[in-house]
Amino acid sequence: MAKISLAGFKDPVRRPRYLMWTGAVVLFLAAFIVAAIGGTSTYGFCAELCHSVQDDAINTYDMSSHNMVSCISCHEPPNANPAVFIYYKATAGIVGAYQLYTKTNETPLNAESKLALSKVHMGSIQCTQCHNMETRTVTPSKGIIIDHAAHEENEIQCTACHNRVAHNEQSYEMVNKNPKTGVISDKHADFMSMTACFRCHTLTSESPSGAEYKAPGRCSACHPSDFNLKPANHNVADFYPKGHAELAMAPIDHSTGKPVLGGEAHEAEVEGEEAVEEEHAEEEHSGESHYLELASVESIDYCATCHMVDMFCMDCHGMEMPHPAEFKTKTHPALAATKADKCDLCHQTTATNFLFCNDCHHGSKVGWDYDPTVEWQTQHAKTVVDKGVSICLGACHEQAFCVDCHTKLQPLPTSHTAADWLH
Repeated sequence: MAKISLAGFKDPVRRPRYLMWTGAVVLFLAAFIVAAIGGTSTYGFCAELCHSVQDDAINTYDMSSHNMVSCISCHEPPNANPAVFIYYKATAGIVGAYQLYTKTNETPLNAESKLALSKVHMGSIQCTQCHNMETRTVTPSKGIIIDHAAHEENEIQCTACHNRVAHNEQSYEMVNKNPKTGVISDKHADFMSMTACFRCHTLTSESPSGAEYKAPGRCSACHPSDFNLKPANHNVADFYPKGHAELAMAPIDHSTGKPVLGGEAHEAEVEGEEAVEEEHAEEEHSGESHYLELASVESIDYCATCHMVDMFCMDCHGMEMPHPAEFKTKTHPALAATKADKCDLCHQTTATNFLFCNDCHHGSKVGWDYDPTVEWQTQHAKTVVDKGVSICLGACHEQAFCVDCHTKLQPLPTSHTAADWLH
């Protein structure tokens, strides 16, 4: 093993040469470090190396209003001392290189927007180093009132709402595929949607997030008096009763928290959500949590952003809505007998031939294709011949029901109506 000797520095003859070479090495290392820091801080390094496989993150940045702002301006601590700055870069570089090499990189990047909720890694200073809120003219969308000072006082950092400002996916079509499923990635949750606001704002006395963040949900808190509060989807033809029921039961879009009519909804990646929850739980256990603990956008009840659902829906329907899981098998027979008018609001149970009820009880429930244009009494004989009487007795009726009806009506078997029956 080579030994490092300092004898040259002690020898007056060799000392100048040793000092010159030492100085040259120090200057070379300094130049290398400066060049490395500068090179790894460029857009090219971030986009074409570390995040080269995450096209969505790069493309949305290129399309954003921040595409002339360097990546590290937001993703590195502002005004950090050299040691902290180098630590962050080295950590990100090592982890990024490992994930890129092993093909374990996250797709989509920052899927659950956990970075936007970090008060340390993405605090307001990331934004205010450029945007001076004391002199900046705020231009919210038409019909929106926003009090930035109130949010700042409650330690709600800018990215808790403006999470996609530099990677806006609103008019962008995602291209990256999830490496596990091969399906194109879903868009990130947009914290600027109204449902996202209700992660803190609420019409009830309880915070949606279950944490200390609770803001008023009254309309006047965020909208001027002349603002049209009724959503466009409430103005469509036949919104009541059919349209509103479809809207209430529609799948929820992951990015906006709004119902999707006639489309597919996102099912959140359980693995990703669990990872975020575990990370937060570990930090809470250690007393070092620096994340805003807010509910996910898609977990917010879209209708509850305007209506006190427990009261509003119950006052009209007279029962829990939507119906709980046990309603179909246990609760509804008794309710149908006492509140038939409430059922009729949605199901038109008194319409011709009791279509809604018959379609289930004398149709799908017994495995028969019910024809609403034909009287049930006419259809049921063939059903019983084909399926047997057990499907009726096992589902709804006692044996006495059949006997009482047949005794009263004295129906003839189908075979008896044939022209040659008597012969």
